[in-house]
Amino acid sequence: MSDRDVDSDSDAPEEFTTEQGMQKDEELRKVERENKARVVREGKERRRQWAQKLTPRSLPKEKSTKDEAETETREEYQENKGMLPDDIVNFLATREKKVFTSDSEDEEADKKPASRKKRPRKSGEPVILKDLPPAQCVQNSLDFLQKRKMQVSRSSAVLNNSNQALRFLSTSGLLK
Repeated sequence: MSDRDVDSDSDAPEEFTTEQGMQKDEELRKVERENKARVVREGKERRRQWAQKLTPRSLPKEKSTKDEAETETREEYQENKGMLPDDIVNFLATREKKVFTSDSEDEEADKKPASRKKRPRKSGEPVILKDLPPAQCVQNSLDFLQKRKMQVSRSSAVLNNSNQALRFLSTSGLLK
């Protein structure tokens, strides 16, 4: 309690010498660098863990089955003497079928825009804008402006007799 009473200037900013200020600045920059490095490290760790979750983990039993499959393919290769194994041939054949079907689909897609012919628009005769009467909104706005002009009499008087209005203002002392 007594510390609070003695330190009544607690709201005032702290005062430092230049050396103390430089030390504080160094400490703050060091903390900022550490925080940035920590954030980068944590981000990398999080991405690594996420990637581990997504990738399937292979079991030791699967490795042995892979080894057996490899030995079988080697045996088939030796039997065929230079020919590819049947499963690889089948895989390549299906792959080529997919490629050829996608090529034909592209050709069909290209044909569709070419088959369309531009049709001339039958919009009728050309329109001359001078011959058209003004729109109703233009007439309404002109009517409004005329009514407004009639209501404010001074503005029309000043506009009609600008020289007289200028003399009136200069003689009354409003304009110097």
